[in-house]
Amino acid sequence: MDNNTFIAGLARQIGKEPAEVKTLASALTESIKEALCNLDSIAVPGFGRFEAVKREEYVDVDKTDGVTKLFPPAISVNFTAGSSLKKRLSHE
Repeated sequence: MDNNTFIAGLARQIGKEPAEVKTLASALTESIKEALCNLDSIAVPGFGRFEAVKREEYVDVDKTDGVTKLFPPAISVNFTAGSSLKKRLSHE
């Protein structure tokens, strides 16, 4: 499902205009990004938990060219599905 289809479906479900839903979805996305960049975690009841994990810089051999390189620190995101979501997905 692409973003426009998702926004249109959500707009129908909640009885709002797609433009308004798109604005709200963008604001939600930006809020989540900001929290994760600050290494905070976000729990969405009935859905799951997003957790930011920071990997420190490290030296390793680059597998593509065999050269030893310094890899910069990075932040990745782990998602753990909530029990309600797991239950819903296992029944479909």
